[in-house]
Amino acid sequence: MKRISLMLILALLFLKVAAQNYTQVYLIGGAAPNEWDNNKAEYMTPVSTTEENAIFTWTGPLKASDFKFINTLGTWQPSFNAPTENEPIELGKSHNLVYNESGNDHKFMLSESGFYTVTVDLKKLTMVVEKANVEIPEELWITGTAIPEGTVKLSKIYGVANFAYNGELQQGELKIMTTPTPDETTEYIIPSEEAMDITGKTTLTTTTDSKQPGWNVMVADPAYKIKIDLVAKEVNAEIYKSPEMLYIVGGATECGWNVDSAIPFTKDTNNPDQFVFTGELKIRPENVGSNEFKILGQRTWDPYSLHPYTENEKILESTSFRIGGNDTKWIVDSDKQGIYTITVNTFYETISARFEPTSTKVDMLETDKYFHYNVSGNEVHVSMIDGYSADNVQLISLDGKIVYSAQNKTNSFTISNNSATGIYIFKISCNGKVFAQQVALQ
Repeated sequence: MKRISLMLILALLFLKVAAQNYTQVYLIGGAAPNEWDNNKAEYMTPVSTTEENAIFTWTGPLKASDFKFINTLGTWQPSFNAPTENEPIELGKSHNLVYNESGNDHKFMLSESGFYTVTVDLKKLTMVVEKANVEIPEELWITGTAIPEGTVKLSKIYGVANFAYNGELQQGELKIMTTPTPDETTEYIIPSEEAMDITGKTTLTTTTDSKQPGWNVMVADPAYKIKIDLVAKEVNAEIYKSPEMLYIVGGATECGWNVDSAIPFTKDTNNPDQFVFTGELKIRPENVGSNEFKILGQRTWDPYSLHPYTENEKILESTSFRIGGNDTKWIVDSDKQGIYTITVNTFYETISARFEPTSTKVDMLETDKYFHYNVSGNEVHVSMIDGYSADNVQLISLDGKIVYSAQNKTNSFTISNNSATGIYIFKISCNGKVFAQQVALQ
């Protein structure tokens, strides 16, 4: 009886293994070009399929994030996973795969963005990741009658193959070229079909023929955003509209994940595309994702949200963001908890953060123990409580310039900035604590 049971178990295991699909596999994850969209996972090319192996390969751009493999588009299982959670990739080393129909959904973790070749063997359950030798232009220029300046160098954005133009377009035509001025080495990036309007998503192709037509601009506007992805061979363009407001929410914030209480940024009165948050960010164990946060355009989760390109991106190292897409978050370091100033430009899609190293949050009510202040026009009026002095007082512009600084101030005094109006950070150190607040000078 025991022998029959053992044979039955072996037979069932054989049927399970035999049921595996060795004919196709797809790469998917936060590191992949289409991230976690399982209808657009990356198809891996078959290299060898024998009784001993089922080898597939893929070459392309991967972000510093996580990934795994699925057998079929539009489904999550069966999948091929890492043996351990967030298993770090060692380039050139063979990693084990785990065939998964249910249970632990472990991923591999890539630490650096770039172009890679990924090779898997579905029968031997192994995977190797190696750097790929792919030539991508380091610089690109946009040119044509639609460009007011005639020719403009494109900005390099996230990754090694993504470029952007942010600015005015007038009615006319535009194309992209690999040199600042045309010569015999110039390659032109143009739409794959003729008479294509620049707005929306279009596919691109390349040519050395300077006479080939580019994209048409039918509607002139001072604020276009154009993004070029050389790997996906896509161009996305839109006429930009500034959001009314931005809000911060997350486990590291005072409001936690309560979207109804998301904390507003302050819009710069001189630049409607620029928003500033000053407040306390710290690890809050009582919250899920205790060191995480993201940014919203409304006090609801959709439709407008800002995210880092990689999961768990340190806010002090972040320089750019994307709108929508995978729900990645920024994080706060455990050794940098306190007052932050975060500046966001929604037109250029840039973000910068500054941390006050000695900052300890002083509650608004607690400031009354040390000083009172109010803002009038382009002045900040400060009155110190008897017995206390301001060890250091600063007025800081959003680009980090100190426009006012004083030490050991007592009694009443006034801070003013006659050079420019706008949003500033009023910072005062008193009794071993630091108070920082946004102020709008007019």
